[in-house]
Amino acid sequence: MTLFKRLALFLVCCSLVVVTISCSDSSTGSNETSQTQLDSKKGPGQSAELFLNGDQYTSLEVEIDYMPGHKPTTDGLNSAKTFLEERLHKQTVTFSTPTEVPSAGQSSYTSSDVRNLEDQYRDQFTSTDGNTLHVYFLVLDGEYSQSNVLGIAYWNTSVAFFGKTIEDISGTPPAAPSEEKIESTVFRHEFAHNMGLVDNGSPMQTDHKTSGSAHCTTDGCLMKPSVRTTDFFSNFSGSVPPLDDLCINDLQANGGK
Repeated sequence: MTLFKRLALFLVCCSLVVVTISCSDSSTGSNETSQTQLDSKKGPGQSAELFLNGDQYTSLEVEIDYMPGHKPTTDGLNSAKTFLEERLHKQTVTFSTPTEVPSAGQSSYTSSDVRNLEDQYRDQFTSTDGNTLHVYFLVLDGEYSQSNVLGIAYWNTSVAFFGKTIEDISGTPPAAPSEEKIESTVFRHEFAHNMGLVDNGSPMQTDHKTSGSAHCTTDGCLMKPSVRTTDFFSNFSGSVPPLDDLCINDLQANGGK
């Protein structure tokens, strides 16, 4: 082979190498520009500031799944939406149309079970590059493994409710509280935990935390520990309890309204 042919072959090979590297770089660049997700597996209240203020996330969207027979009531969801609008600095708060997911076929669910179900069914997650905070809301067809519990906030952007227990204690007022009133109360209570109450992401301005749990000591407050249980509704007046001034002060000091 002449020197000229060897040189020509060398140049062709170099051209192929350049083309190959160029394609690889293009693919890598695409991956680097993909959005990064907010860590959605922190503890409840650990993203309280992101809920409360509008510095980055100006909108909040709630994805709702439920198991057969336990679709949340429109009034219960509207109450939760109103509560979020009242307390969060968000331009918009949107609740998705509830979507039915298959029953897991269990009579009771642990926190671990609930987390696994979210891994199966949650569709929307929060981008660190975006302006919408995504929240997951799940209604199950059984009870919680801890008796009498109606709802839990189990991750920083996740809440779950136990439809069988809610159904069991609801009825026709005044003999029993309506399903809508129970939902309105418990939905608000669990969302408030992800806002950092009490002293669990939104630091207390005045001491009002119960011993051993993230709840309020003030009688009549939404964040009393009994509100998440069936015990509270055995003497229910029919009115959804409000946040007391101490809880509101904590939210406002952490960027809320």
